[in-house]
Amino acid sequence: MQTSSLKNLSIPLWGLFIISLLAVLYFAKAIFVPVFLAVLASFILTPAVRLLQKLHIPRTLGSALILGIFSLVIIIAFNLLAEPASMWLDRLPTEIRQIEKKVSLFKDSIENVQETTQKFEEIAAITAPDKQPPQVVIKGPNMLYSLLDSTQSFLLGVLSFAVLLFFLLAFGDSLAHGISSLWNKRSDRAAVIGIARDARAQISSYLLLLTAINLSLGILTALVMWAVDMPNPLVWGASAMILNFIPYLGPAINLGIVALVALLTFDTPARIFLPPLALMGVNMLEGQFVQPLFVGKMFTINPILIFLSVLIWGWLWGMAGVFMAVPLLMIGKIVWDQSMGAA
Repeated sequence: MQTSSLKNLSIPLWGLFIISLLAVLYFAKAIFVPVFLAVLASFILTPAVRLLQKLHIPRTLGSALILGIFSLVIIIAFNLLAEPASMWLDRLPTEIRQIEKKVSLFKDSIENVQETTQKFEEIAAITAPDKQPPQVVIKGPNMLYSLLDSTQSFLLGVLSFAVLLFFLLAFGDSLAHGISSLWNKRSDRAAVIGIARDARAQISSYLLLLTAINLSLGILTALVMWAVDMPNPLVWGASAMILNFIPYLGPAINLGIVALVALLTFDTPARIFLPPLALMGVNMLEGQFVQPLFVGKMFTINPILIFLSVLIWGWLWGMAGVFMAVPLLMIGKIVWDQSMGAA
């Protein structure tokens, strides 16, 4: 397979290429986020479509069935989790007083900081001139316009995701053959098809394994939260499963949320500390033993690269980029390894 002409680019041209690519990804995130999410979902769902093919179900019909089941599971999960999650969000402002009582140990320190801040403000008010320049306030779009705009973007993204996911499940193989036709030599076309096939198989295995591990973690977390008498254990199991797709940062966020809810729910120190400590034990079991045992045998990536990937994709695409950071890094590594092996 011939080396790409990109290898001959000089360092300044590489810099311009990377900057241009980041700019396109940032400003066109409304297009790219549904596309990348659909690609990742297709890697997870393609084995199920192929299983239906072995049962003599046409690929198009099987893709529609799998997409329907996948959508139904998402809708049911959202309905089950939306009510308790919104209940806690509604209760949070009224529960702030309870938090202040339970952390009254730090009350004096907080008051001292407030008094110091007020003194600085008084000094600044004395030294500042009496006349302040007029402030210019630029009014943005009203709340209704913003709500309609965000809702329209969300619905368009969901529709794009669903349609593209169906096409990837139903016609993904023909897409790889179509891309390979861009190469003139037959050996190059065969190499491209081989790289795409092997990369898709490895990525599907990784994502399926990671999803199974996170699902098991969610079930175990829900059982542990139920055992320590935390309210709505299904919510904490679901948050543990979802946030565990974000390395390092996701489990820490979930731990902080559980600690806050435990502080709001229980009165004695033992009961307050028990849920976060139990969750920490479950996370350590998964992170130190389960995931290295299974995932570590398949893929090994430097933790620094993982952290940088989370930062970059999070800056580009927000929370969606954070969730896709590690899978996208894995895809890049697999494609790179396959390309180098075929070169």
